[in-house]
Amino acid sequence: MPRKTRIEYPGAIYHIISRGNYRKDLFTIGKLGEAFEKALFEVTERCRWKIHAYVIMSNHYHLALELTEPNMVDGMRWLQSTFANRFNRFTGERGHVFQGRYKAILIEPERPLLGLVNYIHLNPVRAGVVSTDELKKYKLSSYPKFFKKTLGLGLCREEFLSILNLPDSLYGMRRYTEHLKVSEESVSGRTELARKYCRGWILAGKKFREELLKSYGSENPSPRIEAEGRKAMKSVGWEESLVKLLETQSKTEDDILRDRKGADWKVVIAKEMRRSTTASNPWLADHLNMGHPSRVSNLVNGSF
Repeated sequence: MPRKTRIEYPGAIYHIISRGNYRKDLFTIGKLGEAFEKALFEVTERCRWKIHAYVIMSNHYHLALELTEPNMVDGMRWLQSTFANRFNRFTGERGHVFQGRYKAILIEPERPLLGLVNYIHLNPVRAGVVSTDELKKYKLSSYPKFFKKTLGLGLCREEFLSILNLPDSLYGMRRYTEHLKVSEESVSGRTELARKYCRGWILAGKKFREELLKSYGSENPSPRIEAEGRKAMKSVGWEESLVKLLETQSKTEDDILRDRKGADWKVVIAKEMRRSTTASNPWLADHLNMGHPSRVSNLVNGSF
């Protein structure tokens, strides 16, 4: 049976969950937790994601992710494969690192998002790793980072604070901590929380569900954006990035056609596009007039 197509659209919010293969520990070996966190911020920059919350536990992670363009699948493929390669190099192992397909549950903004953010931030508390008062000491989480004056790339606390009518500030976070303590005291058991936040394909009220299904013209609980539409929307973002990079190199469309396929400035742009976007080698080969996609790969990776 073919896998259900992921729903992707700008503004979509997901609860992403993924576990280590055979539930083995992934992130407690050496500095692999920090390595995964680094990869997460790298893909956040590439895909222009907004991160409302995340936590990295011993063998799994949770992520509250919002898209600015329909690239969740591309970004998650990059994140998990990149970390898997780094994990295997570090440990000397081979094979799959993550258990099956990651879960991506659509989340309605407003109260469901706030509940999910609370659920993610309180994971170390429910696991008995730290108390609520010690939660800022748990480093592999967005929670302590939201107390910094300058937030890391892609981190976004404004939405969940605004649901509580709190300002996007350190004062707002201190008030959120009070809310979190009350939330922890009043929550139901772990099984019920997991059932609410980790199962199904969507966490939303009836109205949001109906509007989503209506927008996609389907009563099937796996609506989809047509592939060509998704591809076109991604391409718009890639083209905007390419235009800006051409300006930094003082190059034009005419230069793309006139200069040789392996020109140094083209390689510089291709490397930056690969670093900061999910643009594919075929797309770069076509838009930079660099010949066959394999040539782009070799030039970007320094094989020539």
